[in-house]
Amino acid sequence: MKSFTLETRQAPSNTSVTVIDMQGELDTNTAVEFEKALDDIFSSGKFKIVLNMEKLIYISSAGFGILMSNIKDVRKHRGDIKITNVRPDVYSIFELLELPGLFHILKTEREAIQEFA
Repeated sequence: MKSFTLETRQAPSNTSVTVIDMQGELDTNTAVEFEKALDDIFSSGKFKIVLNMEKLIYISSAGFGILMSNIKDVRKHRGDIKITNVRPDVYSIFELLELPGLFHILKTEREAIQEFA
């Protein structure tokens, strides 16, 4: 079984921002956990999300599908999903799917949090 973990926390400098630290492989088997975490955050009325992918080593079409299916609704609520610390091999998948135009991808978590200010 593939390993995937995520932890959610409030950004220290902006408590309206939720950071999700992702680790391992986000694929068809682990996507349910990711989708549930997003649903829990949204149901609490928070729509400013930073995905810290520093330790994410793989993301499948299932993971990208969850991101794409949620982005419009998040923006409708005046929020966004910003992505940070993407490894080069994972970023190449974003580029292949032409997603850097849809999602704001930043180098650091701090930059992403500051954009929500």
